[in-house]
Amino acid sequence: MIRTVKKFSNFDVYAIVKELDLILSNSSISNVYEVEELLVLKINTSQGKKNLIVKEDSRINLTEYDYPVPKYPSQYIMSLRKFLKNKRILRVSQYNFDRIVIIELSNGEAEPWKFIIELFNKGNFLLLNENNIVKIAKKYKRFKDRNVLANKEYIFPKSRGIDFLNINKDNFKELLKLDTDVEVVRYLARNVNIAGFYSEEICYRAEVDKKLVGADLSEDDVEKLYNSFKKLRNELLFGKIDGKIIYDNNGNEIFVLPFELKLFKDYKQKKFESFNNAVDEFFSKLDSEKLIIPKDQKILDQIKSQKKILKNQQEYLEELKIKKKKYYTYGDYIYSNFSTLDKLFAIILNAKIKRYDWEKINDELQKAKMKSLEDIDIFEKLIPSTKQVLIKINSDEVYLDLKKSIGENANLIYSKGKKADKKIKGTIIAIEKTKASIENLKLEKESMEAEVDFLIKKPKKKWYEKFRWFFSSDGFLVIGGRDASSNEILFKKYMDSNDLIFHTNFPGSPLTVIKNPENKEIPEITINEAANFVASYSRAWKENWGMADVFYVNPSQVSKSPPSGEFLAKGSFIISGKKKFIKNAKTELAIGLNIIDISPNIEDKGGILYPKLICGPLSAIHIQTNYYALIIPSKSEGLTKGKLAQKIKSYFINHVDNKLKKWIKLLTVDEILLCLPSGLSTIKSRS
Repeated sequence: MIRTVKKFSNFDVYAIVKELDLILSNSSISNVYEVEELLVLKINTSQGKKNLIVKEDSRINLTEYDYPVPKYPSQYIMSLRKFLKNKRILRVSQYNFDRIVIIELSNGEAEPWKFIIELFNKGNFLLLNENNIVKIAKKYKRFKDRNVLANKEYIFPKSRGIDFLNINKDNFKELLKLDTDVEVVRYLARNVNIAGFYSEEICYRAEVDKKLVGADLSEDDVEKLYNSFKKLRNELLFGKIDGKIIYDNNGNEIFVLPFELKLFKDYKQKKFESFNNAVDEFFSKLDSEKLIIPKDQKILDQIKSQKKILKNQQEYLEELKIKKKKYYTYGDYIYSNFSTLDKLFAIILNAKIKRYDWEKINDELQKAKMKSLEDIDIFEKLIPSTKQVLIKINSDEVYLDLKKSIGENANLIYSKGKKADKKIKGTIIAIEKTKASIENLKLEKESMEAEVDFLIKKPKKKWYEKFRWFFSSDGFLVIGGRDASSNEILFKKYMDSNDLIFHTNFPGSPLTVIKNPENKEIPEITINEAANFVASYSRAWKENWGMADVFYVNPSQVSKSPPSGEFLAKGSFIISGKKKFIKNAKTELAIGLNIIDISPNIEDKGGILYPKLICGPLSAIHIQTNYYALIIPSKSEGLTKGKLAQKIKSYFINHVDNKLKKWIKLLTVDEILLCLPSGLSTIKSRS
């Protein structure tokens, strides 16, 4: 059986670094988090916001999955944030084809700093300054050939074996002659610094038995092995890196590979557009098992513990019942044979008075028993050390104390039965309490709301979702800027001749566009909805105005060219020509919730749903969802954005169908905050 490979090889590091460098170069780190053994770097790239996941000794990749972020950072993370936040990433590279990733960070005009990720020997993260001095490390340690210590120079570990990327034909042939007693597959893996299955792949492609030792290799075998090795290297260096997940016969994921290996040609495979995407899916499932504990797990553990206690109690009760019956039986037997036992005790004690030793007395009694003398057959033997008589009752051995009378012995045995009876009553009460506890825990578990217990891949955002947006009642896309920068982007990239452009006569309003790619006549209701949208995200909301005047123009009337000698601030525009006004546009917004099916993204989890917010005028939103909250500005009764976002999330969770609650909990307060205007707001009505 092939075991699952859960760690990167140096091949994997080479492939992932190649992809990461293209995406992360000239990006900036916005924040750093630690989730269990994972380091999460939030990065602003030219392709949008990305999350870089680094597992201490396993892998590095960008993720599309929604990893939980802890509320409180560790001291190590606080220290990292101090140095990494807002740092620009210059490049991402691999050191010497080893499992070491170097992220170079901008340091002004000086030499760059380096964030080193060691994916071996239980892993490590280190930040080096321009002089390669260790400023921060996850782990400080002394090794045989180097040390990782604070404020000391960092020394890269020595590479194992010969550099895979620079071996020529002569090197390769010479290498195979060095040790003639080792299997070729093992020798290549150890001395060419490659993972074992890549060594197997070289042998497989060369059609050379991997178990041949060096002494048995022919010149032709060596030639084939080198050609196979060279082809594999060329595929890594120059071939298409697309990523594959390999499955065993039971459908379990066992490998993630950067390109196809013939060794696995008969295995089920899943192809991806990039190695990063394959890595993300492969490892996110492994991470789910560690990171996300079901909400009811604690109760399940308690039920399991209580059931174990109940089983022990029930077994103990049966033991007590047996003891009680046994001791009462012994006591009854002794009283029913009182005269016989009393005579036996008298014989023994009289013999002792006559100075017979215990062994002599025991021997005489044994002889008498063999002759079947009356009153002796109950006797088994004497125990001199404890001065006891051993008798048998229903095949059980019972010890009677010669220092006590027969009545006292009987009462002593009865008392043991009474103690067992008392314990039985206490144990029955304890059992009933344990059963009640189990039932209460089961009821508590049933009343708990279900939770999503695996990582979810967020659906990819549409291009317009980087702005504020909604679809009008007539199906027109309306988009508005979030700030001066996004206003500029709207003007430069997304404003076409058939569109309508909306704004207010006062500053602090979003540039808003009704997109009209098919050059249709834009209905009045869509125009009014766009006007309400602009008013709601303008300064009017913060000022607590219930309405505001909004105008609209054609794109040809909007310009970035100010009059001669004047300066135009970022996000500002010149409007020329006649404006069409919408008087008294409303400042109110509906924050709506749609629940979309993203099942195709996760194959083995059944129906996967995801909450998606939509926000805009009520007339547009209420026909697109059954769940919404209508908000208005209010200085007297309003809540801050943070408190309002919490309230809206609670409202959605409490009012959706029970089967949907666990999916709605995936909605974050940050996502709601992005929909809310600046200023105090209150909920006017709900769906």
